Amino acid sequence: MLKNIDWNLIRARLKEAILVLPHFFKNPIQGMRTLPAWDWPTILILQGAFAAVCAILTSAVARNLLGMFTGIVIGPITQLLLISISSGFFYYTFMFFFGREIPYRQIYITLIFAAIPGLIANIISPILPPAMMVGGIASIGLLYVGFVSNFYLDRMKVRNLLGALLIIYAAMWAVQIFKSNSRHNLMREKATPESLDILEKELND
Repeated sequence: MLKNIDWNLIRARLKEAILVLPHFFKNPIQGMRTLPAWDWPTILILQGAFAAVCAILTSAVARNLLGMFTGIVIGPITQLLLISISSGFFYYTFMFFFGREIPYRQIYITLIFAAIPGLIANIISPILPPAMMVGGIASIGLLYVGFVSNFYLDRMKVRNLLGALLIIYAAMWAVQIFKSNSRHNLMREKATPESLDILEKELND
């Protein structure tokens, strides 16, 4: 199977695809309105590479040395599963509730680009947790632009759908922050002078 793949053609397409990214970063809103028609090898390679870089940077900011190595594999796999499941959700939602059958690949590409603000925000989230919420809002906004501009879906229906998803995301983020703060407070309460003395004695022994 691998012998039938034209690797020279894939490399040429990857070079062309990479040139799309600077234009997208300059104007994400306009970029969502003119998304590229990448084939699957280009999509998966670029998605995997970008996810791996973001995962490594996130672990570096969090000072997680092990995460910097495991992120090379875990980052792309997590992103692949997340985008695949989300694309399936939107595919069937558009089919049954909007009366439109939109190609899965087009939805997938839209989600990849819309997820970029969230991935970038995730990099600084270890030192600035609210960045995840900001990134989520930005991603939802880009999804709205992509769905309405490229698929010509009903604006009100798309707004309601994405608004509901944003509320769910905000609730999950708030619960995560609450649990994280509770965990830190519990650790501080346990870190009494007596417990620190015991730990120091055990280390000295």
